[in-house]
Amino acid sequence: MTATILVVDDEPDLEALVLQKFRRQIRDGQVSFVFAHDGLEALQSIEAHPDVDLVVSDINMPRMDGLSLLAKLQEAEEKKSTIIVSAYGDMSNIRTAMNRGAFDFLTKPIDFADLETTIQKTIRHIDMLREARRRQVEAERAHASLSRYFSPELAKRLAAGGDGNDMQVHWRDVAVIFTDITGFTSLVETAAPEVLAELLNEYVGGLTDVVSLMRARWPR
Repeated sequence: MTATILVVDDEPDLEALVLQKFRRQIRDGQVSFVFAHDGLEALQSIEAHPDVDLVVSDINMPRMDGLSLLAKLQEAEEKKSTIIVSAYGDMSNIRTAMNRGAFDFLTKPIDFADLETTIQKTIRHIDMLREARRRQVEAERAHASLSRYFSPELAKRLAAGGDGNDMQVHWRDVAVIFTDITGFTSLVETAAPEVLAELLNEYVGGLTDVVSLMRARWPR
């Protein structure tokens, strides 16, 4: 899967440098890049490219700086993992960025080997988050399905991947009846829903009477 990276910086030469330094990764389909020159343009780029996986942003930019952009990204429903780039020794802004939710930071002048390592680390983090979300969705779906047949506690354990072996089991003898209604398939194709509902209610009521009668005759 190709990771899409948005680079936000007002330096005119940075785009060419990034494309040159990452040309092998781009050629191999590992990453692709989108570029913006300030925070406002970055927000427009994300709207146009919602598949952006992570953002690499400078702090000092016209119109909207990197810290303001970071705040906007953290307010979004789908937060973007962000790497902040700041001047060497600018610990105040770096600390502010980390407190606002930046995943990591780099200092200028950019060491492209360090940038590549940080991007790879961030992508691994994103992949882990996506896998965790995928498993959570699967567990919620499994729980919703299992809740129809099992107690809430057992459904929760089974949905989480457990086997329920450590739970106390109460065995109960039951009798199950399977029945077929002759001609019901063709009836479904022609009869109105309310007519079918009335017929089924009558049928179930009749079966209930029979079961109650037989239960009274059988020894317990």
